[in-house]
Amino acid sequence: MARKRNCKRNNLERTQHDTAVKIRKMTDEQICDFINEISSSKSNDDIARFLDKLEELKGFGNGISTKTIAKLRKIAVENGFIMEAEA
Repeated sequence: MARKRNCKRNNLERTQHDTAVKIRKMTDEQICDFINEISSSKSNDDIARFLDKLEELKGFGNGISTKTIAKLRKIAVENGFIMEAEA
């Protein structure tokens, strides 16, 4: 898949790209804190969808592995952000 040049991106795509880069560069602790921050403003469905999206993105050279996603799901369930069935 060819890389899309920055000059060809619209504002939404630039914002999404910047957010994705920011998340990929985070440590596990920072990702958990990020999830905690968005959890106060988002519903449980949004958190589950976020984790599902991470699951889709794993293995594309972005530093997100199955193990990291499993840890995040476990933390989200333990802290009540999502229900066990959603995990």
